[in-house]
Amino acid sequence: MRAKEKKYWPSVQSAEFVLKKCPILKRTDLKDMSPKEIQGKVVDFLKTGAADDIVYTKAFACMECYECVFERCPSGLSPLTINEIIKYDYRQSNLAEIPYTDPKNSLAKQRVLSSIQISATDYKKIFTPAAKESAKYVFFPGCNVYLQPEKILSALDVMNLITDDYAILPGMDYCCGNVYIEAGDVAKGYQAARELIEKISAYKPEAVILWCPTCYCRFITTLADTMEIPFKFISFTQFLADNIEKLPFKGKMNKTLTLHEACKMAFAGKDCTSPRELLRGIPGVKLVEMPRHGANTVCCGSSAMDFFPGSMEVMRDERLQEAEQTKADILVDICQTCHNIFAAEEPKYQYKIMSYVSVLAAALGIEREDKFKKYKQWGSLNRILEDAEDFIRESPYSREEIVQALRNSIVPKD
Repeated sequence: MRAKEKKYWPSVQSAEFVLKKCPILKRTDLKDMSPKEIQGKVVDFLKTGAADDIVYTKAFACMECYECVFERCPSGLSPLTINEIIKYDYRQSNLAEIPYTDPKNSLAKQRVLSSIQISATDYKKIFTPAAKESAKYVFFPGCNVYLQPEKILSALDVMNLITDDYAILPGMDYCCGNVYIEAGDVAKGYQAARELIEKISAYKPEAVILWCPTCYCRFITTLADTMEIPFKFISFTQFLADNIEKLPFKGKMNKTLTLHEACKMAFAGKDCTSPRELLRGIPGVKLVEMPRHGANTVCCGSSAMDFFPGSMEVMRDERLQEAEQTKADILVDICQTCHNIFAAEEPKYQYKIMSYVSVLAAALGIEREDKFKKYKQWGSLNRILEDAEDFIRESPYSREEIVQALRNSIVPKD
């Protein structure tokens, strides 16, 4: 990926169509600028490489929601790709610091914080590749859900109720490459993706079950066009919906749910139906939709949280208020990043916020405590350390490393 290749240069005509549709730009300082002005600055940057505040905001405020990627631009332009090219050039030219958490780093926050939420035995379970030569399915959870490790354990519990012909390939040591590509570290991202595909292929699966919507969308867009992938992908919600008749539900939930789906999957037109089929298949569930749903859904704020947190908070609050209008008992989220963004806000509303896998596990009588959500709501370093003391003693990390990870993620203001 090189920013100076003419095939990537966006046309102003295309920009007029696409930038008006971007849900985050209207919540930044660019809200009063015309698409023509913004795209003119982008074209200048791609030609000259000179840093520009407007170009920086356009690229770094991007939520990576994929709304602009599919059948939005009459010229076939992908503004997401343009934003990633801008980040690539910023990194290559040292124009801005673009920090990110490398999942392969032994001190990655996901690794450290997982260790204080679950037992040492369970920790080993979610970080150890299956010792199988082949499997019909490979279950790949991705990286970021490791901040919420009980969801991986619940997913495996449910998988075991359906089939034993699967292999878990943990995230962290393996990555789809998105975390690197999103931060402009393109070569590292593609190398990570190639390593992941090679490792998955060794199991000779019919399909790879992906937990993470970002992994799914990264594969079917950027990566599928650049490398051979010898297996098909299905989302975990699709796998569950297809096998729901095998699940032994324990009575009826008798709850009203509303769904905040993974926006990028909806915008990609890949998986609007399976989350709904899954939830409606749980006995005693009533699903009520928010006004914006399906292909017309909205992002939680997502990747904007890293560089434009104020803009993210506006997106987040609008969505949570929209959920409250449904009078649902539970707001169900699909994506672990949405859960991360929503979790601390739960006490402000009249409903609970739960991952779909937690709702499903509860209906099956195998629910695990969402410690991540609890800790986000507490926001107190000392309280978290006291609650997690037993797991801290088992953790492979020192207390100082754990404190640092908490300060960098869950309790930055404590």
